[in-house]
This record gives sequence, C-alpha cells and structure tokens, in this order.
Amino acid sequence: MHQDLTSGVMFGLAWYYLLAALLNAAAAAYLAYGTLVSEGASRVGLAPKTRHLPGWLTTSFFGLYAVAIGFVLFRQALPGSMLAAYCLCALANAMIALAAGADAAHFAELHEGATDQPGAVLERAPTLDDHVPAVGLGRPISRTLWTLIWAVAAVMFQAMGLAYLFGGKIVLPQLFRDAMDNVSGPTTFFIGATIAFIALIAFRRFVATGLFAWGMVNLFLLYFGLSMTDYDFRDIVTKPDNVPIVGLIVLVGYFTWLSLRRAVINDARMARGLPNLEQLDPDKTLTWPDLVYTELICMVVLTIVLVLWGIFLQAPLEQPASSTVAPNPSKAPWYFLGLQEMLVYFDPWMAGVVLPSLIIVGLMAIPYIDTNREGNGYYTIEKRKFAYITFQFGYLVLWVVLILLGTFLRGPNWNFFGPYEYWDLHKLIPLNNVNLSDVFWIQIMGTAKPSNFLARELPGIVLTLLYLVVTPELLRRLFFKKYSAEAGMVRYMTLAVLLLFMASLPIKMVLRWTFNLKYVVAIPEYFFNI
Repeated sequence: MHQDLTSGVMFGLAWYYLLAALLNAAAAAYLAYGTLVSEGASRVGLAPKTRHLPGWLTTSFFGLYAVAIGFVLFRQALPGSMLAAYCLCALANAMIALAAGADAAHFAELHEGATDQPGAVLERAPTLDDHVPAVGLGRPISRTLWTLIWAVAAVMFQAMGLAYLFGGKIVLPQLFRDAMDNVSGPTTFFIGATIAFIALIAFRRFVATGLFAWGMVNLFLLYFGLSMTDYDFRDIVTKPDNVPIVGLIVLVGYFTWLSLRRAVINDARMARGLPNLEQLDPDKTLTWPDLVYTELICMVVLTIVLVLWGIFLQAPLEQPASSTVAPNPSKAPWYFLGLQEMLVYFDPWMAGVVLPSLIIVGLMAIPYIDTNREGNGYYTIEKRKFAYITFQFGYLVLWVVLILLGTFLRGPNWNFFGPYEYWDLHKLIPLNNVNLSDVFWIQIMGTAKPSNFLARELPGIVLTLLYLVVTPELLRRLFFKKYSAEAGMVRYMTLAVLLLFMASLPIKMVLRWTFNLKYVVAIPEYFFNI
C-alpha cells in the first residue's frame, strides 16, 4: 500500500499552492488597481483613474521575490534556504492580497454610493475607476467585493501551502474519493460531458464573464491540488506521457472560453447595430516584418521551452518492442486515443478506416456545403449557431473527451477505472456482447437464429437502411427545409450523411453501455460488422 502523502509530495504541494496564491493575489490587485474597460467599450469621456498600484508595494513585492530567487540559486551553500525562500514569497503574496483588499475598501469609501455597487446610479462623471463591461456581459461588478473575495482566496491558498510546508496533512476525504470512483464510468463520464456542453451553450452569456472563468480556475486549482494527495491519481497524472494532456485540458478550456466570450460580445453588439470587435480594428498586419518577427520569436521561445522540458521531464523510453511482450494497457499515442476508444463500439474497419476518412472528408467538404455567408472573419454564435454547435460538440465531446477518457480512465485490459482507483491488473468486468440479431430472434421471437446470414441479420440491415434513408428526409422536413432549398439536394444529402455517421458514435456508445449491444449488423463470414 503506497502512501498518499510523502515529504516530497507535501513540499511540491506547498509550492503549488504558493503559485495558486500568487495568481489570486494578482487577480485581487488587478481588480483593485487596474483599468477595467472591457472589449469594445469606449474610453471616450472617462476621466483619468485615481486608483494606482503604490510604488512601495511593487518594489517590496519584486524585492522579496528577487531575494527568494537568490536563496533558491544558492541553496547548496545556504542551509534552510528553500524554507526562507518560500516564506519570503508567501509574505509577498499576502502583502499584495491584503493591500489590494484594504485599498479597494478605501476606494469604495471615497466613492460611496457612486459606481461600486451593481445597479448604482452615477452621481458623478464616470472615470476609468469604474468597471465598464462589454456589451452583452451584464452590469458593472462590485470591484470592492470581488477584490476581497480573490484576496481571501489568495490567503486561503497560501495558508494551505504553509500547512503542507510545515507538515500539515490536508488530504481529499476518502468518502469523496470513494463516491467519485463509484459514480465514475463511461456512461456518466460521457453524459456529464454532454450536459456540460449543453450548459455551455445555453448559459454562454454567464460563462463568458471573467468572474465565472476565474472562479472555474480556482475550483480547478483546488480540486487538482487536493486530488494530488491521492497516490493513484498522482501516479496516473504525473506519468511523462500524460503531463502534456493536463496542459491540453488547460489550453483547450482557455481558448474555448476566449472564443466564446468574443462571440457573445459580437452577437450582442451586432444585435444593437454596433460593429463587431474585429471591425473596430480593421488594420491589416504586414507579413514582413511584423508576422515573420512574431513567428521567429515564438519559434525561439518554444524551442527553449521544449529543450528545458526534455531536460527536466525524462522521456518514458521502454525496452525495444517485442511481438511476444505487450504493455498492459497497450495505448496508442494520445492523438489517436479517440480512435482507440471507438474500437470498443465499432468494428476495426469502421473505427479505423471509415469514420476517420469521413472526418477528413467532412472537414474538406465544409466550404462546399456551407451556404451561410454570415459570420466570416469574426467570432459569432448567433449567425452560425448550427455550425458552431455541431463542430464544438464533435471536437470537445466526441474527440477531446474521448482522449481524456482513454488517457486517465482506461487502465489494464482497457477496463474503466475511477480517478482515485488502483489500476489492478486482475480486475475483471464481465461484459456480454449482444448483437441485434440475438435480441430479435432469441429474446423477442423466442426462436433460434436462421442459418442464412442475410435472414439472420435482416432486422439490423432494415434498421440501418431506415437510419440512412428515412432519417435524412425527416431531418430535411423538420430542420433543414430552408437549407435544402437553398443549397440543393446533393449538398444537403452530403451534410445529412456526415451528420448521421457523426451521430452514430454517441448512439453506439449509449447502446453499448445500456444494453451491451455490440453490433447492429454482424456478418463475420464476410468481415462486415456495423
């Protein structure tokens, strides 16, 4: 039995929460002293701001961090230097958080009854001290309230870091871990991701706010930090192969939110007859020298990052490949884990050939089947709602989620494990493969299956033909009547077939999980299974 917490883990968590405290202290300082004029909001007519970050605070903060870096660099010659460096950084974080909270309260007293309360009526001319939200993102926020909230969050994170540093064992409750493992499964994982995607679209105006985004960042920091106190969770997440996937989660989440935010703002602006954000700055950037210089700098920086990554995170090189010894679990590279997950629900020719080919063909066909000329060159959802929802569902739920599932939750023998569950090689999950022909002839008709494969698989063949022939017409009559009239039947049928094959993946996943249904049509005599 492995220990959940060791001295090395606790030391690492102490620095992890130091970083979390630094981020929240910076957020508190930004709200207390920054100029909060959102995208597209005009600064014309706003008087200069009176909130300024005190010079002594900036000097003290960077001075403490500089001394701390010096202690780290000379840690071999100075006993206890790491502890001293940590305490200096913690002091700097607390100083920023407390000063920001105190100054925000002081600014609120100076402008009491003016603009720091939501819905308040201005009794003076607006200034850059006020929060000017973007169109479509609601009313001004209380800068004082949210400064204090993020300052308190910074202090709490820092207190947790100090607790780990001095031996305090703060762990995720075992009851929570057991509950998460018990409810975890491919069904709940996929359904939860689908519900989250629906909520993302339905409540996008709320999701697009900065307060929501930063709140989710803090929840992720807290959850991830507490989860790292579990040995099994930490063992999976910190594998060199899996570390980039954690970064993928962060990057995908950030850029999805950023594009959603700009789309929400653009839709709200255009609904009021205002130009979108991209039209506010229509100046073009020259390829030479502006773009080339930017790309060159990015190339140099990323090369340095990759070299340092390769030094500090050793590549998981194993023994030479052998046809007699296979790792368990045997996983494809992370970018193919979505396809490997499809093999659970489809025959190899479908999961490895047909569906990937249709993905490529579908992406190539988008410019030819899309007749909507709106939404080009700027972020929007309202102008291209169907295209946005379809693409994002296919990318986020049917691709990224499958990669995460295959990376972190698929263990030995390709069994599904909870996030805090030990990957036991001897875990056996009985799974009966049931074909549609078994259900129809044996369970419904109460007779043996016919020996002729066409008669045996006739129910599945009929159902598949109905799905591919009748469903497009139903969709056309219910949802795509206007599109089919404008684009023509050839374009519409191409779109419909691509959508039906895309929908076949979640349909087969649900049927597999609920009824153990393996194949709708199973003709192993000719290696044809659907």
